[in-house]
Amino acid sequence: MLAASVLGAAVANGSLLVHYSFDGGDAANGGSLNDGTVVGGTTFVDGRSGLAFQGNRTGANDAYIQTGYSGTDLGFGPDSVYTAMAWVNWTGPSGQVDHMVFGQEDGPGNSSQLHHGIRADSDANVHYGGWGNDLNDAGTATPGEWTHLAWSYDGTDKVVFVNGVETARQNGGTMAGHALPVIVGGHGRDAADPAGQSFNGLIDDVKVFSTALDAAGVLAASQGGAVPEPSSLGLLALAGLGLLRRRR
Repeated sequence: MLAASVLGAAVANGSLLVHYSFDGGDAANGGSLNDGTVVGGTTFVDGRSGLAFQGNRTGANDAYIQTGYSGTDLGFGPDSVYTAMAWVNWTGPSGQVDHMVFGQEDGPGNSSQLHHGIRADSDANVHYGGWGNDLNDAGTATPGEWTHLAWSYDGTDKVVFVNGVETARQNGGTMAGHALPVIVGGHGRDAADPAGQSFNGLIDDVKVFSTALDAAGVLAASQGGAVPEPSSLGLLALAGLGLLRRRR
């Protein structure tokens, strides 16, 4: 099992573009891309594991993280696939309905911007947006509880997972605003207009993969495990077989 686990971890790291643990009280990236930038009145407090990003929706309402990359860079654009995920502890409705985990800085036609998170306009409040045909009411994030949320696009379907379980699926198209900068913990924001839509609560262990994970992969990633890509399964099987032969 050790050989398979090590190989799986190496494969997973190759597709992990962004990983903000926030444990250093910053937006250091454990994925393959550069670090993010802390913006506005962002603070870090005790989270699910280590520290977590804390939005300030009920205060200055200017907290978010700049990834430094566009939606195109992160695989949200044409002919791409991705999985974006995070643990959230939502405080509940406050102000406008959008409480986005993944959003974008301002640009023309913001209704077509990336908005993956919580929309506080119904009981089933997890939202998959930015494609012109939004996937609403895709699951529930209960205020005051840690919930793992994931959004995936496989080139055909957009899918939502809550706590590692698929809760919604719908055929989707390309996001119109994919060239705009992606942010974490806000939506429709930029330096000229910093206030308005910070996440109301905590966000922890943010990850973006350049692969479309299935439920098993999402569940493994939510628990910090290795997430092998489909093309690596044969290699993992060979590694396991070799280990069994050595034991014999």
